[in-house]
Amino acid sequence: MKTLTKIRDRFYWDRLRADIEKWRRECYACGARKGPQKRTKGRLQRYNVRKPFERMALDILGPSPVTTKGNRYVLVLMDYFTKCPEAIPIPDQGV
Repeated sequence: MKTLTKIRDRFYWDRLRADIEKWRRECYACGARKGPQKRTKGRLQRYNVRKPFERMALDILGPSPVTTKGNRYVLVLMDYFTKCPEAIPIPDQGV
């Protein structure tokens, strides 16, 4: 651990290593820079759908460079029953 080595070169106190490890785990800036230490997995859920359009998933992709038709975003839809995806170009995220 680079932090421990650098501090150990100049300082010493009881429980130095434990304090540095605790600080490193709780440091917001360190976590934001390096991301989570371990990946968390969500529980998968099965959705029982009996007919088309009973349950839909949607997301907005973008912003992208403006197209010749003035669109910057893509509305992506998927039907849970048919698994059929649809992508629709849209100019903005507004209603």
